[in-house]
Parts: sequence; C-alpha cells; structure tokens
Amino acid sequence: MPKIKNTFLLRQSHQVIYAIVLILLIPLAIILNTIWSVKSFQTNIDISLQRQALMIGQLFDSAVYNDLDSLEEMQARVKSIENSGVEVRNFDILVKEGDDFRIAASFDEEIIGNSTNDLNYVIAWHQNEAVATLVSGALNAGEDSERLWEIAMPLKNSQGEKEALLSLRLSLKLIDELVRDTLTQSYAILSITVLIVILLLALNTRLFEHAILFRKLKEVDKMKDEFISIASHELRTPITTLKGFVSMAIEGDYGELNEQGRKGFKIMEASANRLGALVEDLLNVSRIEQNRLSISPKIIDLSNILESLEAEFEFRVQEKGLKFKLVKEGKLPNVWADEDKLRQILVNLIGNAVKYTKQGEIELIAKIDDTKFVTLNVKDTGLGMNAKEREGLFEKFYRIQDAETKGIVGTGLGLWITKQLVELMGGNIYVDSIKHVGSQFYFTVPVYNELVHKTKGSEELKQIVKK
Repeated sequence: MPKIKNTFLLRQSHQVIYAIVLILLIPLAIILNTIWSVKSFQTNIDISLQRQALMIGQLFDSAVYNDLDSLEEMQARVKSIENSGVEVRNFDILVKEGDDFRIAASFDEEIIGNSTNDLNYVIAWHQNEAVATLVSGALNAGEDSERLWEIAMPLKNSQGEKEALLSLRLSLKLIDELVRDTLTQSYAILSITVLIVILLLALNTRLFEHAILFRKLKEVDKMKDEFISIASHELRTPITTLKGFVSMAIEGDYGELNEQGRKGFKIMEASANRLGALVEDLLNVSRIEQNRLSISPKIIDLSNILESLEAEFEFRVQEKGLKFKLVKEGKLPNVWADEDKLRQILVNLIGNAVKYTKQGEIELIAKIDDTKFVTLNVKDTGLGMNAKEREGLFEKFYRIQDAETKGIVGTGLGLWITKQLVELMGGNIYVDSIKHVGSQFYFTVPVYNELVHKTKGSEELKQIVKK
C-alpha cells in the first residue's frame, strides 16, 4: 500500500509540475511572440522610411540640382520642399571649403554660411555614396524628442562630378505615434489574452486532478473486477461441495431423515443453489467486462431446446399454480448460436417470469420473422412495469423496489447479463410491459446459413446479420 501511495503521489506531482510549466511557458511564448512581431514590424517600417529618405535625396539630385544656376534658386527650391508637407525636418545644401563644409541653402536661413565638419559628411564625400544614420533628438528647445533618418549624400553635376553635399533629416514621429498606438492596443489585447490563457490553464489543473481521480477510479474498478473474479472462483468449489453433501443427505445416504430434517435440508439446498447462481452471475459479469466471455456458435435444433425447457420448468410453474405454454409458430429453422448461452438466456427470462407472476400463465413463443432471425418471446401475466420502471431495466444491479416486489429475491444482474449474451450472439433484446397486466421479453437469434457459419466472433456475426 505505501508503494501504491508513493506512485500515486509521484504521478500527481508530475501533473502539477506540468501544469505550472504550461502556465509559465504559454503566456511567456505569447508575450515574446508579440514583442518580436512588433519589433520586426517597426524595423521594417524604419527600413522603408530610410529608403524613402534616400529616394528624396536622389530625386533632388537628378531632377532639381542640375537645373539650378544660382544659390538663390537653390534656396527657393529648398523652401518649397519645407512647405510641401513632407516630414523632412532638415534640408541643407553644403559646399566643400577646405576641410569643412559650408551651408549654402537650408530650411533655416539663419544658419546659411555656417561651416561644419560632421563625420557623416566627410564619410559620404570621400566614399562618394549616401550615408544613412538613425538619430534621435529635438530640433528646437521645448519640443519632444523624435527619431529621424539623417541622410548625407553627394550632389553631382551633369558630368558626374561631386559639387555639393545634401544633408536631410526625415522624421519618424508620425510613424512612431502610429506604432505606439498600435503597440498600446496590442499589449492591451495581449494582456487580456494572457489572462484568459492563465485562467484556462488554472482551470486545466482542476481537469488534471479530475483525470488523476478518474485514473485512480479505473485502477480501483480493475482491482474490484479482479477481486470479484478471484473470489467467485474460490467460492465455486465449497458451494459445489456443500450442494453435493446436502443432496446426499436429502437422498438418505447418511440415514433416513424425518420430515423436519428433510424440510431443513431442502431450505439449505435452495440457499446453496441461490448462492451458486449469484457466484455464477458475478463470474459472468467479470468475464463480460474484461472481454473474456467468448461464444462458440454451432448449428442448433431450436425445437429440442424449447421442449427441454418446457419439461424443466413444468414442475416449478405448477408448484406456483401457474400454467406454462410453448407455442411454435410454423416450422422453426436451425439457428446459429452458443447452445449453453442460449439456454442461459431463456432460463433467466422464464425464471424472472415465474418469480414476478402470481397468477395466470407464462408463454414461450417462437416464430421466424424473416430469413435472418428467429424471435423468442417470453410472455407473462405478472406484475408488469410502467415506462419509468423500464428505463434502467437492462442496467447492472437495477431492481424495481416497491411493496409488490419487496419479498422477491434477486441481484439485478440477470437481465444485464442476458442482454450482453444476446448481443454477443448477434441478436437484440426488447421489452414491452403494462403495469398489473404483464410483460413480454423477446429477443432475436440468427438463423443458420453458410454466411453466418463462417464468422469467427461476435462482432463479425453482428455485422453479418445486420446486412
């Protein structure tokens, strides 16, 4: 028992650890994926704006600069760019003077004539290609900081010779505001998603507990089945021995019995038979649930079985003051069934009819419905059942409990076993009943033919007879 308990606790701890890992990893994966997606999106936008800034410089170089004849015209064109609404913060034309660069035209007319030796200007001039740098800052005091693409690129004349340098700054402020709004919405949705995931995973830990409990119940159920199987097997031998000695005593093998003694042994014999039937029912339940109950179908002369059952129950029926009638409608064909199982089904149904019928008669009716099945019907004039009482009729351990059935003994296993046996042999069982009028249980048995003869098991037999 300690070993089983430790194993159970170990499995439970594994499930708890697994649940905690899920609660941590899944939200973390969602967060990282969102952050990575947003960063990738922003990087792509930055690259796109960088190309836009370079394109502005190239268009100015090829379409505008070569047509300008004076600095005044250049300044006028630069001012027109400032008023165009494009997000360009700086647009300066610089000319080379010694080691420095002098501003020849600009958005800000006050800085025209100033000199600078910015490293990016020097690199762009000497490499004779554009240089793009992502910078941040504010152009004027009191303004919020913003990100800008700073482009420095040489301007060339019609012969392809460097004459000046263009410096422009393209603002990313509008794009950054849109990205910031998108990020805010994304993180809000992400927070709600993560919260939902955490709640679902937290609920899932409860499901883990239920799964553990379900598995434990299955283990207990399996142990129960094994115990019933072992206990039933162990009980069969002493019960058989007890029945044998009681029978010998009744027959006078140990001396003549007086009336009182004979009556006592008769009660003992009835109790031993009832106990034996209970053990047999438990064994059948165990075999059925563990799929160990097999059938051995063969060709059966149905008329012989029905006549032997009529003789077997004649005394019991007469002893209770009832009538028993066997009705065979037409010539009955041979059936394909397990003889012992078929006999057990009929014994169960007729036995129930005898138990629950106080007066009247019991009929065993056999007829062929079509070329596939014979229908066997056990009909009585007993207590009957209403619709609600019939609902759980073929369930295990189900018994109708009322004042009329109080003194009738039984386990509630007979009809469940009967249904399983009927279906194992490829048939179906039905019930019709009216309270205080009577009941009839009828089931089908496959008619023998070459097709059913070739079947190897109950499942295959079911498929054959359905067709």
